[in-house]
Amino acid sequence: MNGAPVRAIAQLIEGAQLEKSGDLGGALWAYFESVTSAQRSGYWLDEDSTPDAYFGLVVHAIEQIRSKRKALFYQSYAHLKDQHGPKALARVDKALAAYLRDIDCRPQDERQRPRYFFFPDLPEIAFHDPHLHPWARGLQESFAVIQREALRVFDEDKNFQNFLELSGRSAVADYVGGTGAAPSWEAFFFYRHGKRFDQNHARCPETSKILEGLDLCRIADQAPEICFSVLKPGTHLLPHYGVTNVRLVMHLPLLIPDKCALHLIGIGKHHWQEGELVMFDDTFQHEAWNNSDQARVILLMDCWNPYLSEIERGAVRILLETIATLHLANRATRVV
Repeated sequence: MNGAPVRAIAQLIEGAQLEKSGDLGGALWAYFESVTSAQRSGYWLDEDSTPDAYFGLVVHAIEQIRSKRKALFYQSYAHLKDQHGPKALARVDKALAAYLRDIDCRPQDERQRPRYFFFPDLPEIAFHDPHLHPWARGLQESFAVIQREALRVFDEDKNFQNFLELSGRSAVADYVGGTGAAPSWEAFFFYRHGKRFDQNHARCPETSKILEGLDLCRIADQAPEICFSVLKPGTHLLPHYGVTNVRLVMHLPLLIPDKCALHLIGIGKHHWQEGELVMFDDTFQHEAWNNSDQARVILLMDCWNPYLSEIERGAVRILLETIATLHLANRATRVV
């Protein structure tokens, strides 16, 4: 495989020309788009997948991206700062500085530990009013429709796919325990890491229509996560933390037997009530359990933290997509 997408090569050459002319910011962005688009297509990952004619320039582009990632991150949302002024994005700048470890900025509440990206100066609250989102009322009023489709597909399938995606040294026992015969956390996904499951939408057309009308957190290859989430009888989700406080988790409980609860450790328990929304910040340590002999079923979804402005949401989306995309270039160690 010794080719490359035509557009990626054009962007690579454009980057070299911009760098030669002294436009280092433009060059860096052209290199970034060139390398990441090529690698998404399976090129420029090693010497065999890199054209001989461009090998040296590809190596140079990757080195530029790695060494100047800070500039790349700030540049990713600079157009929004130009449009709305630096004050509107001051908190995003602070969040990025914290991510880069240029400043020491962590939650004041020790019970909150985002595993990936912390956005400062948001209310450090574990449970939030779900109706801070204007669409929450319509979602709650759709309870009966959603419940009917959820219970139908659950009855048809009996088992959904495992919610957990484990790699490396991780094991199911690190996340799921319990006293049941087969404790497990399963899901019927409408979206996972931002990817749409068209077949599942087709199986639940009314729920799909409702979901597609919601203003949810959408970040390429990351969010939203939307599913019918099932805790089998006797399942205990062990204490864990979420990845970032820019998005919260919304639950619409659909089938709730006795002896089920969501527990934010050190804060309190929440006992789901069918049809009653609950929204929480999963970067606070939390666990959940179903100690009954029936399945617990909820509609689970990602949503924006309502205390972010529209401008901040746009900048965060671009920034997190840029950070994630940069990891593709970081994989190309054999090229460099």
